[in-house]
Amino acid sequence: MHFFTCLLSFLLISPLITVCNAEPSSLPVQRFDGYFNNEQRPEVGSAGRHIARNITTNYRDHTYFPSGWDRPNPRSISNILFKGPTGLPSYHRRSALFSFFGQFVMREVLDTDDTTCPVEVIQTHVPRCDPDFDPDCHGNQVMPYERSAYDKRTGQSPNNPRKQINKASCFIDGSVVYGTNAVRSSYLREPGTGKLYCEDIWGKFPKLNDVQMAFTNFPGQKHKYKDQSKLWRMGDTHIYENPGLLSLGLVFFRYHNYQADQIMLKNPQMSNNEVFERARRWVIATLQKIIMYDWLPLLLNENVQNYTGYKPRVQSEVTDIFDAAAIQYIQTLIPPAIYQRTNKCEFLKVGKSKAGRLCNSYWDSKDVVNVNGLEKILLGLTSQIAEREDHVIVEDLRSKFYGPLFYSRHDSAMLTILKGRDYGLPDYNTARVKMGLEPIKNWTDVNPELNSTLISELKMLHHDKLDKIDIFTGGLLETTRNGPGELFRHIIIDQFLRLRDGDRFWFENKQNGIFSEEEIKEIHKITLNNVIIWTSNEIEAEHLDRDAFTVSKDHPCPQPEQLTEDQLDECPKHVGYDFFSGSEIPYIIIWTCMGLIPIACILVAVILAKIKKWKHKQNLKEAKFEMERKRVLRRTLSNSIVVHDTCEWRCKKEPSRNIELHLTSKGSIEIFSLSGSHLRCIKLVEHMTMTIYLSINKGSNVMLIQIPKEYDLIPKEYDLIPKEYDLIPKEYDLIPKEYDLIPKEYDLVLVFNSELNRNVFDEDLSQFLASYEIETDLKEKKLKDIYSMAMTKEKRNKQLEKFFKTVFTEAFKLDYDPAFEQNQLDMKTQSKEILEMELSKEEFAEALAVKPDSDFINHFFSLIDADRNGYISFREFLHAVVLFSKGSCQDKLQTIFYMYDAEGSGRMNRYNVCKMFSSLLELAQSNVEQDEVEELVDSLCDKAGVASDQDLCFENFCQIFAPQMDKLWNASIDWKGCKDHLPSQPKSKDRKQSEGEIRHRHSVPNEKNNASFKNFTQVSVREHYTPFKAKVKVIKHFIENYRQHIFFLVLVFGIVLGLFAERFYYYTVEREHSGLMRLMSYGISITRGAAAAMSFTFSLLLLTMCRNTITYLRSTFLNMFIPFDSHISFHKVIAWTALFFSGLHVIGYSFNFYHLATQPTKFLCIFDSIVFRADKLPTFSFWLFGNMTGFTGVLLVVVLCIMYVFATQTARSHIFNLFWLTHKLFIIMYVLVILHGASIIVQKPLFFAYFIGPAALFTLDKMISLSRKKTEINIVKAINLPSDVTMLEFKRPPKFEYKSGQWVRIACLSHGSNEYHPFTLTSAPHEDTLKVHIRALGPWTWNIRQTFDLENLKDNPYPKLFLDGPYGAGQQDWYQYEVSLLVGAGIGVTPYASILKDFVHMTSIKNTYKVKCQKLYFIWVTGSQRHFEWLIDILREVEEIDERGMVSIDIFITQFFQNFDLRTAMLYVFEEHFQKMTGGKSVYTGLKATTHFGRPQLNNIMTAVNRAHPMTRKIGVFSCGPPGVTKGVERACVDASKSTKAIFEHHYENF
Repeated sequence: MHFFTCLLSFLLISPLITVCNAEPSSLPVQRFDGYFNNEQRPEVGSAGRHIARNITTNYRDHTYFPSGWDRPNPRSISNILFKGPTGLPSYHRRSALFSFFGQFVMREVLDTDDTTCPVEVIQTHVPRCDPDFDPDCHGNQVMPYERSAYDKRTGQSPNNPRKQINKASCFIDGSVVYGTNAVRSSYLREPGTGKLYCEDIWGKFPKLNDVQMAFTNFPGQKHKYKDQSKLWRMGDTHIYENPGLLSLGLVFFRYHNYQADQIMLKNPQMSNNEVFERARRWVIATLQKIIMYDWLPLLLNENVQNYTGYKPRVQSEVTDIFDAAAIQYIQTLIPPAIYQRTNKCEFLKVGKSKAGRLCNSYWDSKDVVNVNGLEKILLGLTSQIAEREDHVIVEDLRSKFYGPLFYSRHDSAMLTILKGRDYGLPDYNTARVKMGLEPIKNWTDVNPELNSTLISELKMLHHDKLDKIDIFTGGLLETTRNGPGELFRHIIIDQFLRLRDGDRFWFENKQNGIFSEEEIKEIHKITLNNVIIWTSNEIEAEHLDRDAFTVSKDHPCPQPEQLTEDQLDECPKHVGYDFFSGSEIPYIIIWTCMGLIPIACILVAVILAKIKKWKHKQNLKEAKFEMERKRVLRRTLSNSIVVHDTCEWRCKKEPSRNIELHLTSKGSIEIFSLSGSHLRCIKLVEHMTMTIYLSINKGSNVMLIQIPKEYDLIPKEYDLIPKEYDLIPKEYDLIPKEYDLIPKEYDLVLVFNSELNRNVFDEDLSQFLASYEIETDLKEKKLKDIYSMAMTKEKRNKQLEKFFKTVFTEAFKLDYDPAFEQNQLDMKTQSKEILEMELSKEEFAEALAVKPDSDFINHFFSLIDADRNGYISFREFLHAVVLFSKGSCQDKLQTIFYMYDAEGSGRMNRYNVCKMFSSLLELAQSNVEQDEVEELVDSLCDKAGVASDQDLCFENFCQIFAPQMDKLWNASIDWKGCKDHLPSQPKSKDRKQSEGEIRHRHSVPNEKNNASFKNFTQVSVREHYTPFKAKVKVIKHFIENYRQHIFFLVLVFGIVLGLFAERFYYYTVEREHSGLMRLMSYGISITRGAAAAMSFTFSLLLLTMCRNTITYLRSTFLNMFIPFDSHISFHKVIAWTALFFSGLHVIGYSFNFYHLATQPTKFLCIFDSIVFRADKLPTFSFWLFGNMTGFTGVLLVVVLCIMYVFATQTARSHIFNLFWLTHKLFIIMYVLVILHGASIIVQKPLFFAYFIGPAALFTLDKMISLSRKKTEINIVKAINLPSDVTMLEFKRPPKFEYKSGQWVRIACLSHGSNEYHPFTLTSAPHEDTLKVHIRALGPWTWNIRQTFDLENLKDNPYPKLFLDGPYGAGQQDWYQYEVSLLVGAGIGVTPYASILKDFVHMTSIKNTYKVKCQKLYFIWVTGSQRHFEWLIDILREVEEIDERGMVSIDIFITQFFQNFDLRTAMLYVFEEHFQKMTGGKSVYTGLKATTHFGRPQLNNIMTAVNRAHPMTRKIGVFSCGPPGVTKGVERACVDASKSTKAIFEHHYENF
């Protein structure tokens, strides 16, 4: 808006500027700014030039630091020397108009009131108990002085000291009437005429300032700025200081129009421009005559020498000593108030006093003139006698002078002294010498007329040092009844003579041809009386004295009396100003709202997620109805007598769960979840008594049903344990075979909605128990006691955790393990609780991660339970652990033998052997038929030479497993259910010292194609670690695994922190004097540093998303040095870094804006791009909403909050489409960032330097993606596979080239054409179609699965797809290595499906010369072979095609026991024989690939690969899966690279 206003103004005034400067060709042009007055040196005397110096400066540092640092306090000088009795008339009866005309003259040739930018403030201490500025005697008050503006090219060195700027031209050229530039003058002119613009038809007053011309503005009597639009358009910016000054300005405003009218009457043919210029010349000439020949002689009381002609070599510029000292002599003549009278000699009251006091009219001059009119003020000024010519200054200037808004009253005398020091003026004596005068040697020589008391005070104040007197102080003290003293008189006459003689346009200069001889004579006759009379209809000659500058004794209307302060109204009190006033509430509200923006975004995201969830619930209404129907059916089928809905308390840290309690006709409590899942069954009929506790406080709504540990017996067979078995410390233990023991149940804690509901259930339960003749022991306890005594499953688990840790620590006797907490390692003294703990069969089964009703558990539990009480004690469990961890091979086989020796006769028949293998296969979830098991057993017996024996003794049993004895030697039991409590590694390294060993992960060899891993057994050896060494090793491994990532992160963060530090240093040190630090302290340094870091990071984000570019670069040598596979993770890191600096930037500006809102408008001049009006205070709201930078900053905060909130993992998993949509706001974000810096408030925008390159590359990359995105692709086949996997097969677009292992982005038209999701291609490059396998995890993938469900599709066609890609991944580089090892886990096997098919295809067509890879090892880690049946089909296809054995496949099933487990070893025996019988097929997968149980031992695998390929020096390892898998592969690569001669290079991808 400001730009268009300026443009319009320029178009309107440009013609006027031209015509204003236009002159008749015969006359020279006199510019408004004084430029080209001197033809030889055009710039001399022009506006904006620095003031001249005719005296050497005395800056403290010889450059810019103020002088006078060792001189007295200027306020003390003012109080002692310039304070005195007022109301004394001028010796020469000079009028008050004379004194104010002196100010008018100062404004004509001087305008040095502008302050430095940035504002430099000199703080002057106020003398303690100063009556005006420290009345409460605080002693800590200061008075500010704002240093004058200076030429920025000066003040850099002693050779070029600071020089102040004079914005007025140094010539008497009417600048106080017309301004100092053509633009301002054009606004003063009335369009279509040669006159100045008038507001009224009578031409009394100028046009109102509706064009917002700039004026100096200080607060008035009400301590408020005037609305500048209600002021008049005047030439001088300082004209409204007081009524006297404004009155003279109005007189000469009218005088111009008077002259214009006279000229038009005499020369009607003249153009408007000629009239204006002619009238302007007459006004200037009149001013020159009155100032030089009327006012100046009266000031000096001596005549001025005659004009001798124009002298171009005369230096006419105003000097510093004239501005800061000599001309300020006028202050002693100015009265404290201004009389106002009519032309009938009636003196008017102003308020309650006789005259308008000066201190009450500062900057309210227009109001004063409007009240009684200009004429009354002029008549009063001509009748009033000025103050006496002495060193006394009235209080209205000395203590009640106007000041800035934050310091309402000031001291004009003190400001003048400080101005001299600011200019670097030397002391008084030095000035006298430089002016050619004799120095003062005695204090009395300053002015003999001064009284001795004042001399003594002067001497004491300056410590008896004459060289400590300021020029203004000494010069004013020289004042006598004849006017200015010797020094000031010399300076003033010298200055005015130079102004006259060096002015080419002086009215007496006949050479310029402006005025004729007659006109010059006529101008000499014009006096100020004439001007006043000509410009007023109310003032006649008889109303004035002969000379307006003098009040003669026979004045027609003499003043009533000489005014003193006691006769006048009081001045406004000295006050400060709170610039933040009015911004408090907006500040709080706005920043609160800013802080609530992310919360609001989170709330919106939650609401949208809830809406989506609600819609999903609406779609599941039918399912809910079905669930309710099943619930009713469940109550019926469970034979429920009574059903109660309640809540089960589990423990303090676990949330309670809602349950259904069914009291059934079977004499049990059945517990179901609300969804229908069966949670628990408590058989009450098996107990004789039941103890129930009721809470007696806090609502009385809790019930504890305590399940006792009883041993009710059930019929069963006998069981006989031979005495030679070492595990049982008895000879025989004979239990009646008709009975078995009931395991312990957990207590049940119920929380009801109310006591009433609890009482109802209590009554039903009591009746139910009574019907089965079960005694009820009802007790009451406090709630906390109930919670404490209840043995819930969670509490029991904690006990079991301690139990298992104790057992394993005692069994293995290992060294310190950093994974253990110190307070859990002291096992020397076992607590009574641990020793008395017993395990139920269910808990024992859970420790082995096996179902409690499995045949294996029944046999194993019976074997360990030596005392046949239905529980396993601490000692029994410890014996079992020791046996299977340290026992011999024969002991372990003997254990298995006794487990399945049902008769206890010491012999096993074929049926029991088959039962043994069947139970193990049951654990492995194998579907092997019973016939195949029997065939296997026959094969094993035949091979062992015991085929003819139907019953096997222990020796025959060992003979069967003799060939596989190495597998059984190190076999143990994998306590998988309590693996978190198992110490990780033993102490001993020697296998023979079996007491300190644990054997791990025994792999089965694959003899096929001579390319399998060799048998290897790893003895896990525990190093003696301390906590410090453990942490060091973790850090060391981390650095080794992520060295490339660390390098680039260090590089990027180094750049980011470097940019931040550079800007911080720049604004703290190099731009310390710019004013920014003074306004905002270190806040500006922090925010600018953060802005630089933001510019870099936000630009870098674009590079991380150039997918096509990254895909291409992956195929270059750069892939060896740059981890392109981690570009998404890098994108997130940079994004969070950008967010951090954005937050720092915003928080910093919350403080910066506060500081700015508390500063005076003048102090904000450092912001060049913002124009501040003098009458308007920029509030806090302005900084946020009143400029483009602040407003765009607010919008950026909103946009960033939206983008980041919806980009969180939680939002993506629930409302992915909104994440995708909000991330499109990045375009708006970058536009706002560009606009944010376009205002150049603090500095020129640097964002472009970082942004252009990445933006150009991103745009090209995006164009490539857009060129293929919108092509609709038809789906050929879609199948919903088990394990929530959906296979999509679709047409391959033309010219679609990709490599195996790459991925694409897919959007389904039915789910939004703009919502793309990444998936790895499972098809091979040679295939005609593309395939992806999508696992349903999030909303979009589940919707895809439902969309392609045959029941939902029916006869409808498949929806269309949009395809974007392919994009590179770490897996695509498999062909660059001679040997590649592929490790896939979970759905992470999808890229390897493509790679395997591609490699086998190239092998089958003998096309491997195109790739470097000659051998592939594929390791599939899966929870169960049933999880990804679709991959088994692909692997089977690979095996059929791979006739040359180029691919080696090993499958690891992790949801079974580890390789060292005894059961696993037995299954390996079964697997090996089954493969031989079926031609190499696995009993578990049906593949020829070897199946392993547990997790792969990657270190040994990589070692085996290296041994199989000893000449290969670089092996590629590729992993895809959860982070835990890829990290494990990375660690194995590092270790293998150290232990072998080959280098294992790891490429990974997480999902």
